[in-house]
Amino acid sequence: MNCNSNSTRPPLTRPTCFPATDRPQTRSAFTLVELLVVIAIIGILVGLLLPAVQSAREAARRMSCSNNLKQIGLGMHNYHDTFGKFPYGWDQRGTTWSAHILPQIEQGSLYETLIFQESGLGNWATDDGPNEAAAGTYIGTYRCPSMALPDHIDNNGIPERVPASYRGSAGTKATSDDTSTALPDSISLESLDQDGIFYACSKTKFRDILDGTSHTIMIGESYTDPSFVKDGQAMDYWYIGSPSSDPCRCDGGTGGTEFSEVVGTTIGPINSRLRKPDLHGRLMELSFGSYHTGGAYFLLCDGSVQFITESVNQEVYVGLGSRSGHEVLEEF
Repeated sequence: MNCNSNSTRPPLTRPTCFPATDRPQTRSAFTLVELLVVIAIIGILVGLLLPAVQSAREAARRMSCSNNLKQIGLGMHNYHDTFGKFPYGWDQRGTTWSAHILPQIEQGSLYETLIFQESGLGNWATDDGPNEAAAGTYIGTYRCPSMALPDHIDNNGIPERVPASYRGSAGTKATSDDTSTALPDSISLESLDQDGIFYACSKTKFRDILDGTSHTIMIGESYTDPSFVKDGQAMDYWYIGSPSSDPCRCDGGTGGTEFSEVVGTTIGPINSRLRKPDLHGRLMELSFGSYHTGGAYFLLCDGSVQFITESVNQEVYVGLGSRSGHEVLEEF
């Protein structure tokens, strides 16, 4: 009803009329103090939640890394079922163990492109050849998602080469790639007298693993970092093929070098690259490690995957590297 109405009829209800200056005012925004308080609360919440988010992401990456090794383990067992032995670590052509299980990890089409010969397109130094292309093909199963490296790196004449996270175990004896630089009373990876699973033209079978498949390392993570060089040794690890190991005669001779690109040993402590800066580069590049905090994942010969911590007893860890050392190992 109009408050200024002159009607003589009494209204049913008395209207409420406010002077223009007395009407309720509607607030349209926060004050500066309130806005600062809200921003401070949001900052505190982000600070509290961010570590939890990062932890959850790393947990997911660890699970993915573990699953990669399980897939490799299944591939190895299927390969053994088919051929009655595990693949060799590397052969005279520089082809590595990771090439031979490609059909067993659902990469059969890539395997079919490989040429197994020393000359022509089969040589890793041949530009634009299928083998070179295979070494530059990204395979998620061979890469830990925590590895902080580009997917492709130009290396050793191979453009867009793909770094790997996992290497085979050559055992506990070798202290260098080359016999001339091995420690006294030890051997190098040139020798065929290795006590691990993978080495030059190896033909290891389940029956050779006398220490038990659940107490012998088959594959281990590696802290890949091609840009880091110590004592002339780069921490670079690769898959499919290794031009630096070609030509290897597989007779204990001195052909080839840099076999540590595809295998490691348990002589050096886990994560030596980070924890043992004074260790010689030859031992450092042979050691296993990871981009995870506190240790690394390992595939054992029974197909199980274990996260072995940096605090593991070194004697126990060395014993896990041998297939027939007859060590009596405590829990690890």
